[in-house]
Amino acid sequence: MNLGFKYIVFITLCVFALSCKNNKQTKTNANKTTQKNKEEFDYFYYTAGKEKILGNLDEAAKFYRKCLQIDGKSAATLFELASIFYSTDDSKNAEFLCKAATEFDSKNEWYLLLYADILQKNKKYKEALKVHETLIKQFPDRIDFYYDYATALLYANKVDDAIKTYDKIEKMIGVSEEIILQKQKIYIQQNKLEKAIAEMQKLIESNPDEPRYYGMLAELYQANNMNDKAFEIYNKALKIDPDNLYIHLSLSDYYRQKNEKDKSFLEIKSAFRSEELDIDTKVKILINYYNVSENSAEYKTQAYDLIKILIAVHPKEAKTYSIQGDYYYRDGKIKEARESFLQAIALDKSRLAIWNQLLVIDHELDDYCSIITHCKEALELFPNESTIYLYSGIANMQQKKYKDAIDMLNLGMALVVDNKPLKGEFYAHLGDAYNRNKQFEESDKAYEKALEINPDNSNVLNNYSYYLSLRKEKLEKAAEMSKKSNELYKNNPSNQDTYGWILYEMNKLDEAKIWIGKAVVNSENKNAVILEHYGDVLFKLGEIEKAIEFWQNAKLIGTGSDMLEKKINTKTLIE
Repeated sequence: MNLGFKYIVFITLCVFALSCKNNKQTKTNANKTTQKNKEEFDYFYYTAGKEKILGNLDEAAKFYRKCLQIDGKSAATLFELASIFYSTDDSKNAEFLCKAATEFDSKNEWYLLLYADILQKNKKYKEALKVHETLIKQFPDRIDFYYDYATALLYANKVDDAIKTYDKIEKMIGVSEEIILQKQKIYIQQNKLEKAIAEMQKLIESNPDEPRYYGMLAELYQANNMNDKAFEIYNKALKIDPDNLYIHLSLSDYYRQKNEKDKSFLEIKSAFRSEELDIDTKVKILINYYNVSENSAEYKTQAYDLIKILIAVHPKEAKTYSIQGDYYYRDGKIKEARESFLQAIALDKSRLAIWNQLLVIDHELDDYCSIITHCKEALELFPNESTIYLYSGIANMQQKKYKDAIDMLNLGMALVVDNKPLKGEFYAHLGDAYNRNKQFEESDKAYEKALEINPDNSNVLNNYSYYLSLRKEKLEKAAEMSKKSNELYKNNPSNQDTYGWILYEMNKLDEAKIWIGKAVVNSENKNAVILEHYGDVLFKLGEIEKAIEFWQNAKLIGTGSDMLEKKINTKTLIE
């Protein structure tokens, strides 16, 4: 409430008090208003109501104040002002005004109801009870007023009286699920289990063909370690409705608590086979299985059995194949997971999370053609999703489509807002793409921006320094960055090879031999480039035979440089 509004409150209360005083002093003029005053009152009251509907509470209060200046005993005006204060959490002033409204019109149910609510909010429970009692006396046939009275009794901590009121409502309308459950809740809080059970039995007697009530009673027994009683009630429910999903799921929980896993699983399977059990509930059950089945062969088998049933019952639901894909991916069945996610997308293309998971799998499978295809489809649906552009840029670069990679990365980066780590990723890959497209100046700028965002990005430090060494430029800076990358990511053969190669270009051959030697060991002799580099260092150090041996090993295990074949044939270092 703003200051203007508080000022209006003060003036309103003053006017109201003055009006009451004047009314006592001059009874002959108390209820006399001129026709002009009546017209003004009606205009102000109508305008106030309109402003209130529009949400302009300050303006509404001003016009209601004008109404009170004309007629200080207008209960309707006092009520409207009270409701404004109540809605703005000024319950103190709301109470004062609403009390006045009820004094001027003690028969109006709306005034009394608001007054009771305000008193209850102000924790004046005894006063609120008196108002509710007045409402019941004036409107003895209004069932809703008895409900309100029972609630007020609970707030006043008169629990036994609240129970009596609920009993009275039952006599008026018969057994009600709502009342039974409320009484049951009270009895449980009072630790009166027998009375809580009696209420549920009363509910069953009122409708013996409703299996849900049996389930509720069984759960009450189960919660209080009366498992035999619970099982007896569940069986009664199944006789009434053998296919009831609620009962089967409850029985599953019952058997699980008794550690009878096979019986518990049979009940879940029974529920899964039903089309009446919605797919969201089934998926939630499978999500619960997800964690417990990761390290349990038994639960894992059960989960996959449930997935088979899910597919059979809901073959046209994308969620079916999505949860299957999650399980396959977790269990290392990458190709099967991709097929599941593709089926999910075929049924529902609108779920971005599935597209993202599909792209992750494509990347893990090094299937860059699929990444490009899936990114193109996804971008038609999500043209503002920057990560899709990132995947497309990476895939195009791997396919040696460097111009396309640069275009996609720049488009995606333009969409990144308030996410520095992601922007750093874009700059890092742009640095790679520009370099491979021989746009070295743009490459260096992109790497510099990536390092501004994250100076400790080991991958960027390694790539940037390596490409500088290949160009034989800024070798001191390259050596500094490469050394840092090795400090950040120890025993990484790629980083070690880069640092060794920079030292080689700086003609620090002994140090180069040490670092590239470390890379050879850590790569377990399985990287052709590293083996070739080591051969080059050995050749320059005069270890010709060993150098040729490493070149030959490089040729055997992979693709080295364009000069590798010629080095071996001529037994000469060619740079």
